[in-house]
Amino acid sequence: MTLHPKDSVYGYGAYWGAAGGSLDAESKIRSRAIAALAFLERYAGKDSLWATKAHHVFDKGTHSMETGARALGDVLRAWADQVEAGIVTVPQAEAQGVRVVASTDLMEQVRKLNEDKDVTPAAPIMLAGAALEIALRSAVEELGQELPAKHSISAYSGSLRAAGLLSVQDVKDVEQMGGMRNQAAHGEFEVLSRERAGLMEQQVNQFLRRLAELIESSAAVPALP
Repeated sequence: MTLHPKDSVYGYGAYWGAAGGSLDAESKIRSRAIAALAFLERYAGKDSLWATKAHHVFDKGTHSMETGARALGDVLRAWADQVEAGIVTVPQAEAQGVRVVASTDLMEQVRKLNEDKDVTPAAPIMLAGAALEIALRSAVEELGQELPAKHSISAYSGSLRAAGLLSVQDVKDVEQMGGMRNQAAHGEFEVLSRERAGLMEQQVNQFLRRLAELIESSAAVPALP
Protein backbone atom coordinates (compact mmCIF):
# COMPACT_ATOMS: atom_id res chain seq x y z
CA MET A 1 0.00 0.00 0.00
CA THR A 2 0.98 3.63 -0.49
CA LEU A 3 0.32 6.38 2.05
CA HIS A 4 -1.16 9.49 0.45
CA PRO A 5 -0.78 12.88 2.17
CA LYS A 6 -3.66 14.99 3.46
CA ASP A 7 -5.99 16.26 0.71
CA SER A 8 -6.30 20.01 1.24
CA VAL A 9 -8.96 20.39 -1.47
CA TYR A 10 -11.53 17.94 -0.10
CA GLY A 11 -10.41 18.09 3.51
CA TYR A 12 -9.45 14.42 3.74
CA GLY A 13 -6.70 13.35 6.10
CA ALA A 14 -3.87 11.14 4.96
CA TYR A 15 -5.09 7.83 3.55
CA TRP A 16 -3.81 4.54 2.19
CA GLY A 17 -4.19 3.44 -1.42
CA ALA A 18 -3.24 0.43 -3.54
CA ALA A 19 0.35 0.61 -4.72
CA GLY A 20 0.49 2.43 -8.03
CA GLY A 21 -3.31 2.72 -8.10
CA SER A 22 -3.44 -0.77 -9.59
CA LEU A 23 -6.89 -2.32 -9.83
CA ASP A 24 -5.33 -5.76 -9.39
CA ALA A 25 -3.62 -4.66 -6.16
CA GLU A 26 -6.87 -3.07 -4.95
CA SER A 27 -8.76 -6.31 -5.65
CA LYS A 28 -6.23 -8.35 -3.69
CA ILE A 29 -6.42 -6.00 -0.72
CA ARG A 30 -10.22 -6.16 -0.73
CA SER A 31 -10.32 -9.96 -0.97
CA ARG A 32 -7.80 -10.36 1.85
CA ALA A 33 -9.73 -7.93 4.03
CA ILE A 34 -12.92 -9.92 3.43
CA ALA A 35 -11.04 -13.10 4.34
CA ALA A 36 -9.80 -11.42 7.54
CA LEU A 37 -13.36 -10.43 8.45
CA ALA A 38 -14.52 -14.01 7.93
CA PHE A 39 -11.60 -15.24 10.05
CA LEU A 40 -12.54 -12.97 12.97
CA GLU A 41 -16.23 -13.88 12.69
CA ARG A 42 -15.30 -17.55 12.89
CA TYR A 43 -12.64 -17.49 15.60
CA ALA A 44 -13.56 -14.45 17.70
CA GLY A 45 -17.31 -14.92 17.21
CA LYS A 46 -19.67 -13.27 14.72
CA ASP A 47 -21.26 -11.09 17.41
CA SER A 48 -18.03 -10.45 19.33
CA LEU A 49 -16.64 -7.01 19.99
CA TRP A 50 -13.67 -7.87 17.79
CA ALA A 51 -15.75 -8.78 14.73
CA THR A 52 -18.00 -5.76 15.26
CA LYS A 53 -15.00 -3.43 15.49
CA ALA A 54 -13.41 -5.02 12.43
CA HIS A 55 -16.55 -4.46 10.36
CA HIS A 56 -16.80 -0.90 11.63
CA VAL A 57 -13.30 0.13 10.63
CA PHE A 58 -13.54 -1.57 7.23
CA ASP A 59 -17.14 -0.76 6.30
CA LYS A 60 -17.46 2.81 7.53
CA GLY A 61 -16.33 4.11 4.12
CA THR A 62 -14.19 7.06 5.15
CA HIS A 63 -11.09 8.00 3.19
CA SER A 64 -10.51 4.74 1.24
CA MET A 65 -11.09 1.01 1.20
CA GLU A 66 -7.37 0.49 1.65
CA THR A 67 -7.37 2.65 4.79
CA GLY A 68 -10.15 0.49 6.18
CA ALA A 69 -8.19 -2.67 5.33
CA ARG A 70 -5.14 -1.26 7.10
CA ALA A 71 -7.21 -0.51 10.21
CA LEU A 72 -8.73 -3.99 9.98
CA GLY A 73 -5.22 -5.43 10.04
CA ASP A 74 -4.56 -3.54 13.29
CA VAL A 75 -7.71 -5.04 14.85
CA LEU A 76 -6.70 -8.54 13.75
CA ARG A 77 -3.20 -8.14 15.20
CA ALA A 78 -4.61 -6.79 18.47
CA TRP A 79 -6.94 -9.80 18.73
CA ALA A 80 -4.04 -12.17 18.05
CA ASP A 81 -1.98 -10.47 20.78
CA GLN A 82 -4.85 -10.92 23.26
CA VAL A 83 -5.18 -14.60 22.35
CA GLU A 84 -1.45 -15.16 22.70
CA ALA A 85 -1.47 -13.44 26.11
CA GLY A 86 -4.30 -15.72 27.26
CA ILE A 87 -6.69 -12.79 27.78
CA VAL A 88 -9.05 -13.94 25.03
CA THR A 89 -10.01 -17.58 24.44
CA VAL A 90 -10.86 -19.20 21.12
CA PRO A 91 -13.91 -21.50 21.44
CA GLN A 92 -12.88 -23.43 18.34
CA ALA A 93 -9.52 -24.24 19.90
CA GLU A 94 -11.30 -25.83 22.84
CA ALA A 95 -13.52 -27.81 20.46
CA GLN A 96 -10.46 -28.85 18.48
CA GLY A 97 -8.89 -30.15 21.68
CA VAL A 98 -11.94 -32.34 22.27
CA ARG A 99 -11.75 -33.67 18.71
CA VAL A 100 -8.06 -34.50 19.11
CA VAL A 101 -8.82 -36.44 22.31
CA ALA A 102 -11.47 -38.41 20.42
CA SER A 103 -9.00 -39.18 17.64
CA THR A 104 -6.19 -40.25 19.94
CA ASP A 105 -7.11 -41.31 23.46
CA LEU A 106 -10.50 -42.86 22.70
CA MET A 107 -9.34 -44.62 19.55
CA GLU A 108 -6.33 -46.00 21.44
CA GLN A 109 -8.78 -47.55 23.89
CA VAL A 110 -10.73 -48.98 20.93
CA ARG A 111 -7.54 -50.65 19.69
CA LYS A 112 -6.87 -52.18 23.11
CA LEU A 113 -10.43 -53.50 23.36
CA ASN A 114 -10.16 -55.09 19.93
CA GLU A 115 -6.96 -56.84 21.03
CA ASP A 116 -8.65 -58.28 24.13
CA LYS A 117 -10.24 -61.58 23.09
CA ASP A 118 -12.36 -61.65 26.24
CA VAL A 119 -14.19 -58.45 25.32
CA THR A 120 -17.40 -58.56 23.30
CA PRO A 121 -17.07 -56.88 19.87
CA ALA A 122 -19.88 -54.53 20.87
CA ALA A 123 -17.59 -52.70 23.31
CA PRO A 124 -14.97 -51.37 20.83
CA ILE A 125 -17.72 -50.65 18.30
CA MET A 126 -19.61 -48.56 20.87
CA LEU A 127 -16.48 -46.66 21.91
CA ALA A 128 -15.45 -46.02 18.29
CA GLY A 129 -18.97 -44.70 17.67
CA ALA A 130 -18.62 -42.40 20.68
CA ALA A 131 -15.30 -41.07 19.31
CA LEU A 132 -16.95 -40.46 15.95
CA GLU A 133 -19.89 -38.59 17.49
CA ILE A 134 -17.62 -36.44 19.69
CA ALA A 135 -15.41 -35.54 16.71
CA LEU A 136 -18.39 -34.62 14.53
CA ARG A 137 -19.93 -32.44 17.23
CA SER A 138 -16.60 -30.72 17.85
CA ALA A 139 -16.22 -30.08 14.11
CA VAL A 140 -19.62 -28.37 14.05
CA GLU A 141 -18.49 -26.15 16.93
CA GLU A 142 -15.11 -25.44 15.31
CA LEU A 143 -16.87 -24.20 12.19
CA GLY A 144 -18.99 -21.89 14.33
CA GLN A 145 -22.19 -23.65 13.27
CA GLU A 146 -25.23 -23.89 15.50
CA LEU A 147 -25.60 -27.35 16.99
CA PRO A 148 -28.60 -29.27 15.61
CA ALA A 149 -31.63 -29.77 17.85
CA LYS A 150 -31.07 -33.53 17.82
CA HIS A 151 -27.65 -34.58 19.07
CA SER A 152 -26.65 -37.60 17.00
CA ILE A 153 -24.05 -38.80 14.53
CA SER A 154 -26.51 -38.36 11.69
CA ALA A 155 -27.53 -34.84 12.74
CA TYR A 156 -23.94 -33.65 13.13
CA SER A 157 -22.88 -35.08 9.77
CA GLY A 158 -25.93 -33.42 8.20
CA SER A 159 -24.85 -30.05 9.64
CA LEU A 160 -21.33 -30.51 8.29
CA ARG A 161 -22.73 -31.49 4.89
CA ALA A 162 -24.93 -28.37 4.88
CA ALA A 163 -21.86 -26.29 5.77
CA GLY A 164 -20.07 -27.70 2.72
CA LEU A 165 -17.41 -29.54 4.71
CA LEU A 166 -18.47 -33.14 4.06
CA SER A 167 -19.21 -34.69 0.69
CA VAL A 168 -22.15 -36.94 -0.09
CA GLN A 169 -19.82 -39.94 0.13
CA ASP A 170 -18.51 -38.75 3.50
CA VAL A 171 -22.07 -38.65 4.84
CA LYS A 172 -22.74 -42.16 3.50
CA ASP A 173 -19.60 -43.43 5.23
CA VAL A 174 -20.64 -41.77 8.49
CA GLU A 175 -24.13 -43.26 8.25
CA GLN A 176 -22.64 -46.73 7.73
CA MET A 177 -20.44 -46.35 10.81
CA GLY A 178 -23.33 -44.91 12.79
CA GLY A 179 -25.46 -47.88 11.79
CA MET A 180 -22.90 -50.33 13.16
CA ARG A 181 -22.71 -48.31 16.39
CA ASN A 182 -26.51 -48.46 16.68
CA GLN A 183 -26.50 -52.22 16.25
CA ALA A 184 -24.11 -52.50 19.18
CA ALA A 185 -26.10 -50.00 21.24
CA HIS A 186 -29.37 -51.87 20.64
CA GLY A 187 -27.93 -55.22 21.64
CA GLU A 188 -27.90 -56.79 18.16
CA PHE A 189 -24.84 -58.80 19.14
CA GLU A 190 -25.61 -61.67 16.78
CA VAL A 191 -24.71 -59.53 13.76
CA LEU A 192 -21.47 -58.28 15.30
CA SER A 193 -18.06 -59.93 15.11
CA ARG A 194 -14.42 -59.20 15.82
CA GLU A 195 -13.92 -58.64 12.10
CA ARG A 196 -16.65 -56.00 12.05
CA ALA A 197 -15.23 -54.40 15.20
CA GLY A 198 -11.83 -54.23 13.52
CA LEU A 199 -13.41 -52.73 10.40
CA MET A 200 -15.20 -50.12 12.52
CA GLU A 201 -11.92 -49.13 14.16
CA GLN A 202 -10.23 -48.80 10.77
CA GLN A 203 -13.07 -46.80 9.20
CA VAL A 204 -13.40 -44.39 12.12
CA ASN A 205 -9.66 -43.78 12.22
CA GLN A 206 -9.60 -43.05 8.49
CA PHE A 207 -12.57 -40.73 8.72
CA LEU A 208 -11.18 -38.82 11.72
CA ARG A 209 -7.96 -38.18 9.80
CA ARG A 210 -9.97 -36.96 6.82
CA LEU A 211 -12.12 -34.76 9.06
CA ALA A 212 -9.01 -33.14 10.54
CA GLU A 213 -7.66 -32.44 7.03
CA LEU A 214 -10.98 -30.96 5.88
CA ILE A 215 -11.18 -28.64 8.89
CA GLU A 216 -7.58 -27.56 8.45
CA SER A 217 -8.22 -26.77 4.77
CA SER A 218 -11.40 -24.84 5.57
CA ALA A 219 -9.50 -22.71 8.11
CA ALA A 220 -6.82 -21.58 5.63
CA VAL A 221 -7.13 -17.81 5.25
CA PRO A 222 -4.87 -15.56 3.15
CA ALA A 223 -2.65 -13.23 5.17
CA LEU A 224 -3.23 -9.48 5.13
CA PRO A 225 -0.81 -7.47 2.99
